[in-house]
Amino acid sequence: MQDTEGASIAKDINIPQAALIIRKGFHNDVDSYSAFLEADKETRTRLASYLKERKIDTVFVTGLATDFCVAWTAIDARNAGLNVYVVDDACRGIDINGSVAKAWADMTAAGVKKIQSSDIG
Repeated sequence: MQDTEGASIAKDINIPQAALIIRKGFHNDVDSYSAFLEADKETRTRLASYLKERKIDTVFVTGLATDFCVAWTAIDARNAGLNVYVVDDACRGIDINGSVAKAWADMTAAGVKKIQSSDIG
């Protein structure tokens, strides 16, 4: 819930190198799954422009849930022209009626690459 302790970054997480924190899901009337676009597919976060300004062309996506936030973020990143890797063992899906398999099919069709954390050197 927005503006609650549960919505805050845990106080024990030390991220002094963080240059940007992207907030999603704070519009009462629009759902949010992607770190790039709200579910209305019109309201943008600042992530794509932030990456473009810094000439970053590759992203590694991890998190919860593979079949929703991870998939939407990965596909939107591809649509933004980025090289996208989803680190499968750093994700977990909800898997409602095969939703993880469908998400992987959609991500693969979009050009998202599936890797494991051990693949990152």
